[in-house]
Amino acid sequence: MSLFIRNTEAETAARELAQLQGKTLTEAVRDSLKATLEAERAKPRRRPTVEEIMAATDRFRKAIGLDKRKLNATKADFDALWDIPDIGSKDDVA
Repeated sequence: MSLFIRNTEAETAARELAQLQGKTLTEAVRDSLKATLEAERAKPRRRPTVEEIMAATDRFRKAIGLDKRKLNATKADFDALWDIPDIGSKDDVA
């Protein structure tokens, strides 16, 4: 496998780091990436709030046109989804 660095500044920095550490270019890049990955993985990740999730859901619904559709379903309609043919309703299962 290979990694081709097209950025002159990045290549120069990688070569300088390798030279300063007495490592090969591959070792210097690998070790630096490992250290950076470990630091990133150790950072606490913020979880989205309910408001953020709801806002994202609203944006998604608008983007695909669901905001223009209204669901005319009642609680009885949703309860009927629990019914399994030839077995009965969820109230029968205990």
